[in-house]
Amino acid sequence: MTPAELITELQQPWQHGEHFDARGAVFDAPVVLDGMALRGFDLSGAHFKSGLSARRARFMGLTWIGNARINGKCDLTAAQFTIDLRAEGLATEVLCLDHSQVRGVLDLERLRAQRASLCNAVVLANLTLENAEIVDGIDMMNAVVMGGFWAKGAQLGQVQTEGAEIDGRINRPDV
Repeated sequence: MTPAELITELQQPWQHGEHFDARGAVFDAPVVLDGMALRGFDLSGAHFKSGLSARRARFMGLTWIGNARINGKCDLTAAQFTIDLRAEGLATEVLCLDHSQVRGVLDLERLRAQRASLCNAVVLANLTLENAEIVDGIDMMNAVVMGGFWAKGAQLGQVQTEGAEIDGRINRPDV
């Protein structure tokens, strides 16, 4: 599948209960969805060989990228997710969710990354980082997480939380 074919599918009107199924798709060229309104999709197990950028994108339905591989950066800066972002098992060098808003669950369980950043992000439900491995660390400065934080079994490197607000139950990596 080409990035252009993916864009055509994802820009179809959002309809409740429907999504585009592209599980296991492989993208050789960069996938750039910056500023787009996107319908729900399942890209579980997909391989983005040249990165994924969806800066300022609006994700209208389910967003599944579980067990996907992204060479380089997964840049979701200032993206808006109207429901969950399910990215359990995602492997990427850098995951950037700075200034993003997730109106549901942010599932990063088993995330494998060199670095992750959620500066100024807002998560209206829980954030899950259970069993994640983030080598250099995660920056959550000024992030707001309303539904709790789970990180049991995580190896997060350096964790920056200055100014962060986390409500709900907290399950730290060392608990």
